Amino acid sequence: MSPEQPDKPIMQSRKAGAGAVLIIPAALLFVISLALHSGVARAQDYNVLQECMKLSSADSDINNCIDNYLDLMDDNIQDISEYIARDLDDAPLNKFQLAQQAFFEYRKQNCLWYLEFSSPQATAEKIAKNCLATMSQQRLAELQSLIASDSGRAGTLRGFYVYGANRNSFQPCGSEQRYWVEGDNEQVGQLQQDYLNQSTSSLQVLYAELRGQIEPTQDYPEHSGVVKLAAVTTLKPPSDSECSLPTGATDTTLATRPEIKPPAVPEPEPEPVVSADEPEQLLRAYFGEWLAECKQSKSSFTCELSVGFTGQDISDEIRPVMSLSRRNEKRTLVYMSFPEREIDSPTKIRWRVDKYAFGDIVGSEIRVDEQGTRQLVHERKFIRDDLMPLFIKGTELGVEVLADVDDNAGEKFTATLKGLTRALAFADDFIASGGQLE
Repeated sequence: MSPEQPDKPIMQSRKAGAGAVLIIPAALLFVISLALHSGVARAQDYNVLQECMKLSSADSDINNCIDNYLDLMDDNIQDISEYIARDLDDAPLNKFQLAQQAFFEYRKQNCLWYLEFSSPQATAEKIAKNCLATMSQQRLAELQSLIASDSGRAGTLRGFYVYGANRNSFQPCGSEQRYWVEGDNEQVGQLQQDYLNQSTSSLQVLYAELRGQIEPTQDYPEHSGVVKLAAVTTLKPPSDSECSLPTGATDTTLATRPEIKPPAVPEPEPEPVVSADEPEQLLRAYFGEWLAECKQSKSSFTCELSVGFTGQDISDEIRPVMSLSRRNEKRTLVYMSFPEREIDSPTKIRWRVDKYAFGDIVGSEIRVDEQGTRQLVHERKFIRDDLMPLFIKGTELGVEVLADVDDNAGEKFTATLKGLTRALAFADDFIASGGQLE
C-alpha cells in the first residue's frame, strides 16, 4: 500500500480549556480502513509502522497513527469475539474467554521486551507498538478463519453482496443464483450502511460472510429466493482466495444483472455528493466543561467528547483528560490520558462516580509512550450497561492513580459530569442525522 502524502498535517491538536482533541484526517482513516478490510493474507503483510512513517516523520504523528490503528484493530477483535461467544455454551465459552485473556497477556509481554532490546527509547516504543499491531492482525485473521469455516457452523453464507438503487442482492460463492436479503431490520440496515461506508463506486461488488438461511421464493424477480439475515460477520473488498465466481463470470456480474424493484422496498436516498476540495466537516460545541467535537470523514460520522480533570498542582501540560468516542447506535469507547506519567498497570488506576467507587477496570488496556499513559476501555457491555449509566446519572468523576497496588495513597483527580448528557445528545443527533444538525 502506498497512500498519497496528505496536504495537511497528519494529526492536529486543538486545545480548548482543559481538553485536547485529536482530529484524524480522511487520508489516515483511509489507510486504517484498507488495512482492516483488505483480507486475511493482505492484513498479515501490512506493516503499520512503515505505513505510518510514510505519512509523517514526526514521532508524535507516528505514535498517534499506530495508536489509532491499534484502537480499530482491538475493536474488530472485540466484534468478532462477541459474535463467536454468542454461539458457544458455558464450558466452550469459558475456554474461549480464557484463550482471549491469555492472548492479550501474551501479546503484551511478547511486545514489551522490545523496549529493553532496542534503543533509543523513542524507536523502541514504535517497534513495540508495531509488534502489538502485527500480533493483533494475526489474531484477527485466525478468528476470521474460524468464522469463515463452514465446518460445524450451519447457516454461514459466503459470497458477494451488492446494494444500491433497486439492488440488495447476495450471490453465494461459485453459484449462478442470487438472493434478495431481508430479515431483522437492524441487521439489514447495518449491512446496507456498512456497504455504503466501504464501497468506492456505485454497485461495487463486496465479499460478504453472513449468518442466515436461504429460502427459495418467487416473490422477487430475477432472484431465486431470499436470504433471511441473522447477522453480518464480514463485509470487505473481494479476494480470489476467499470466494470464487461461477466459471466465466466476472466481479461485475452481480452488479450488471437486471435491476428489480420489489414491492414495499423503498429506494435508498442518494448519497450527498462532496467535492474533492471540500473540507472535512467539523463541529465543536461546549456543554459546561465538556467539549464535543464531531467530524465527518467521507461517509463516517463520529464525535469525541472530552473533559479535563482537576487536582493538586495540575497544569495544562500534565492535566489528565477523559475522552468518549461516540459512534453509530450510541456505541462508545472510553479513553483516559495521563500526560507525562508512566503507569504500568490498570490496577493502579481507581475510578469513582460520586460516592460509588468501583476500583480498577478489569480488561482495560494500558499504553505507554514518551507522551504519557493512555488507559483504553473497549468492553462494550460494560460500557453500555455499567459505565455510561453511572456517568449519565452522576455529577462527579474521580480517578486516583496509585504509586503501588498495595498502597491506597495516590494522586487524586476529579472531573465534572455535568453537561455530559447534553453533549451525548448533541453527538447522537449529529451521527443520526448524517451531520445535518438544524
